[in-house]
This record gives sequence, structure tokens and C-alpha cells, in this order.
Amino acid sequence: MWDKGGDNYSEVTDFILVGIRVHPEFHSLLFLLFLIVYGMVLLGNLSMIGIIVTDPRLNTPMYFFLGNLSIIDLSYCTVIVPKAMVNILSQKKTISFAGCVAQLFLYALFMVTEAFVLAAMAYDRFIAICNPLLYTVRMSRSFCIQLVAGSYFCGWVSSILQISVTFSMSFCASRVIDHFYCDSNPIEKISCSNVFMNKMVSLSLAVIIILPTIVVIVVSYMYIITTVLKSHSNEGRKKAFSTCSSHLWVVSLLYGTVSFVYLTPPSNPELRKVASICYILFTPMLNPLIYSLRNKDVKKAMKKVLWKRNFTKTNILVTHFFYHLFSSTYISAMKNELNMNYSEVTEFILIGFRTPPEQQILLFLVFLLIYVITLMGNISMIIVIKSNSRLQMPMYFFLRNLSYLDLCYSTVIAPKTLANFLSNEKKISYNGCAAQFFFFALFVTTEGFLLAVMAFDRFSAICSPLLYPVHMSQKVCVQLVTGSYICGSINSIVQTGLTFSLHFCGENRLDHFFCDVPALIKISCVDPFVNEIVLFILSALIIITTTTVILVSYAYILCTVLKIPSTHGRWKAFSTCGSHIAVVSLFYGTVFFMYAQPGAISSPEQNKTVAVLYTLIIPMLNPLIYSLRNRDVKDAVKRILCRKRFSH
Repeated sequence: MWDKGGDNYSEVTDFILVGIRVHPEFHSLLFLLFLIVYGMVLLGNLSMIGIIVTDPRLNTPMYFFLGNLSIIDLSYCTVIVPKAMVNILSQKKTISFAGCVAQLFLYALFMVTEAFVLAAMAYDRFIAICNPLLYTVRMSRSFCIQLVAGSYFCGWVSSILQISVTFSMSFCASRVIDHFYCDSNPIEKISCSNVFMNKMVSLSLAVIIILPTIVVIVVSYMYIITTVLKSHSNEGRKKAFSTCSSHLWVVSLLYGTVSFVYLTPPSNPELRKVASICYILFTPMLNPLIYSLRNKDVKKAMKKVLWKRNFTKTNILVTHFFYHLFSSTYISAMKNELNMNYSEVTEFILIGFRTPPEQQILLFLVFLLIYVITLMGNISMIIVIKSNSRLQMPMYFFLRNLSYLDLCYSTVIAPKTLANFLSNEKKISYNGCAAQFFFFALFVTTEGFLLAVMAFDRFSAICSPLLYPVHMSQKVCVQLVTGSYICGSINSIVQTGLTFSLHFCGENRLDHFFCDVPALIKISCVDPFVNEIVLFILSALIIITTTTVILVSYAYILCTVLKIPSTHGRWKAFSTCGSHIAVVSLFYGTVFFMYAQPGAISSPEQNKTVAVLYTLIIPMLNPLIYSLRNRDVKDAVKRILCRKRFSH
């Protein structure tokens, strides 16, 4: 025992790792699951390293980084899993203090290093696609080694800081860590010190690591998409997108789970454990599979290894096991790649609505009327807010941006749809389709985040009215809108990259009235499982994140409003939120139905009807809802109308 500032602290020499809370009968099953997945992690990553080292055609910067990615995946998985497996079958489930420090140090080192290596890989793809003539000069061997060494250095610095902060805390006899490995969050929970500074340092480190790496990745892919869309060769576009799709999938897997664990408020510990399993076990298992199944060079190298005649007995046994493990996916994919001639698709045919020809004119007039009302309503809303000095507040700044977004994404879809109603061909070029989908995804996702920002604005105005000018300053408002566009850009880049890396075997008829993911996936001649899962995960992440902000904001608003003694005050507070709630319900209801469900649930005609709602009807209704339900907007419109009458 020792004395520290007058308080008695028990010296903790070891910790107890609670692990995953399951019934004892399931421990053996859990152990087997961990063992199988860990075996696949070892086999997949060691195979990837072996193939890259032995095949001279893979001695390029891209595969140098991929080899390092496999080493890192293998390393941080090995830091955690063997001890977790031992503890599953053990009664004690202990880990020494020094062992806990070492585990957290190595885990943090490899995880942070992986994030920076993924950013380096994005930069590598940017140079290869956007500056191919200078690629060998800029991505020289020495520079690639410097990038990887720099990634390890950043991981080392972050790990040292994390360890220093975490294990400088005191532990008052409690040594039970509610996790299956030593992580900073559960360790903080058993500390008897003030952990505020630790939490701030951990959060700051997470943000400092995630933001720069994401910025590098996003900016790289923005340039890549711009360059690829300028390419005249359809084969060139496909090749460029195909080299990026594997990386985008790996980035989405890692950043999605890590952001959930470290950048979200504390939630159910069991849920966090499940998320941890995703990036500690399943991500290292999936990474070599993703790169081997979606990368032509790696598949060729694997084929060369698999079909070599002069095997030793050991090689035959290993290859036999590897063959049977991946035969259902890898061999079929390899045969398709070797034997199938992909027809070059240069354009798509948008089938649109399956109605008799005589009704096409009627549909054209209906769509034209809706689009004109959308233009008039949203342009009028922008002008009214811009020209009226009383509407220069955060709420109307966001509303003006909402009108701009509605105007943009309806304009991305409506003109081409109107033209197709009167045309027999109903064609859209490959580039036009990619551009239409990119901007549609950008503006729709941005609107989702902007609606969440508007809910936060109402929360600040109603729950903290005295601090409202400080919390929602002009600078903060601009940052929130910019952040919404960044989130929209990330989703749009990932979705466009994945979707247009698919092969289309001659079939170019899209059963939709615009280029959308579900319709494009259906005409692809390769297995779209990855694309469907990514679509589902991204949609779920965006909807869950934004709806959580909205629901929490309105929960606080409701509690605050119900405490107001004045009926007039309560009514006034609710009235400022009514328009926003109506818009949110319309938007999220239709988008959730469309994207946050498995593809097989709904029919194409159902999807088209729902798509009309959020591409045309909602942008038309939003300015009407805000103008009819908002007193300030109505007064501003009346003043403009009266001014015009007076001038006449």
C-alpha cells in the first residue's frame, strides 16, 4: 500500500478481463468461432504477404502498401485474440498489469499505423490515376518506405501518449475490466481518479488521427473521380475504379467500426464489444479476401501459385486446404474473370415508368408542373431569406441551404426524366449516369446531415436561449453546413466508386427513371453482395447517426417545453419545430424505405414511386411547409408582395 495525497490506493498487480457475457454453455462455441476466424486471418494475411513477396509483378508501391497492411492486420489481431481465446476457456481470466500495458501499447500502435497506411494507399491511387507519367518518380521506393515509416512513427507517438495518460491513473482496488482485452475506455471506468483529462486526451487523439487521414482519403478520391470521369475510355474508367474499390471497402470497414467505438458517447458495453470484434477479428479476416477477389493482379498471382506443378508435399497440403477454403468464392470469381468477355457499356437505357405511350404526355405534364413549383418555391425561399434583414439568423441560414439542396438534387434528376418522357431512346451516357448518381448522392446525404444540424439548432435555441448566440455563431453555422457537405461527399465518393467498379455484361437497361444504386446493381454480371452490404451499412450509419441527433435534440426540447408554465410560450416553442418535424418525417420515411432495407424486399415499381416522393414531391413541399407554418417567413413574403403592389 502507498499513500497518495492522503488517500489509500491499493496496488493493482493484475486485471480481470470480463470478456463477452454469454452463458457458460456457449463458451466452447465462442472459442471455436474465435479460433476459426483467427485461423483465417493468419492464413489470408500470410498468403497475401507470401504472394506479394514472391511474385515480381507485384513489386509496385500499391502492393508494397498492401503487404504492410497485411502485416499490421496480422499483428494487432495477434496482440488481442490469443489471450482472449485463453480467457474464454479459463476461470481466472486475468492479465498482469505489465501484460495489460503491453497489450494496449501494441494494439494502439498497430491500429493507428493502419489508419495512416490506408491514407498513404489513397494518396498512392491518386498519383497513379491523376499523374500516371510521374507515378514512378513520386512514388519511388525510398518515398514509399518513408510513408510507411511515418505511419509507424505516428502510431508510436499516439500509443506512447495513450499509455502514459491511461496508466497514470489510480485504481482503488477495482481491477475488473468489462472487455475482452485492455482498452482505454473500460480501464478509465475502474479508475478512482478524475478521468476528465484522460477522456479529453483520448478523444483529441482519436479526432487528430481520424480527421487528417479521412481528409487525405476524401481529397484523393475527389481528384480520382474527377480524373476518371474525364476519361474517354470506358475500359480505362472501369480499370481505375476497380483498383480503388477494394481500398474504399477496407476504409469503410475500419473507420466505420472504429468511429463507432471511440467517437460516440458511452453506450451498451456489450454493443461496443461486438463492434470491437468487427475491427479486431473480421476486418483483418476480410481485408485479404477483398483484395484477392477484387484485384486482377492478385488473382493471377494466386492462380499461378495454386496451379504450379512442382509442389513439395508441404505446399500441396497447404494449397489443398487453401483451395477448399476459398473454392466457393475465389475459383468461381477467377473463372469468370478468365472466361467471360465483358461487353463495353458506353450508355444506359432508363426504362422509367411502365405506362402506355398515351400516358407519357400526362406524366410529362405532372412532372413538369411539380418541377416548376419546386423551382419557384425554393428560389423564392432563398430570395426572401437573403433579402430580409429579420431573417438573418441561424435557423434561416440553414433553411436557405436546405432550399438550395432541394433545388440541386431535384435538378439533377428532373430535367433528364422530363426529356425521356418525350423520347423513344431514353438513353444516358456512362459518364452522365456516373455524374448524375454522384451529385444525387452528394445532395441527398448532405440534406440528411443538414436536417440533423437544424434539429441541434432548435435544441440550442429552446434549451439554452441565453447561450444561443454563442453556441450558434456565424462561424459555427458555416462549419456545420461545411461538415454536412463533407459527409455527403464521403458517402457519394464511396458509393460512386463501388457502383461503377461493377461489370455490366452487355445489359444496359436500368429499370428506373434515374441512375440509382439498386437499379445498377441488378444489371451487373458480377456478384453484387459487397455493394449491397456497403449500401445497407452506409445508409444505416447515415440514418442512425442523423436520426439519433434529431431524436435526442427533440427529447431535450420536449422536456424543456413541458416545463414552461405559459401555454403561449409552449405553443410558440412547438410551432418553431413543427415545420422541421414535418420535413424530417417526409424525408427520412422515404429514404429509409428506399435504402435501409435489403434489396430483395421491394419491387422496382414500388421503388420508383417512393423515389418520386423524395426527388420531386419533398423538394416541392419543403418551401410550402416552411412558408405556411412559419410566421416570420409569411410576414417577409407579405412585405415583398405589398412592396410590389405599392410600386405599381
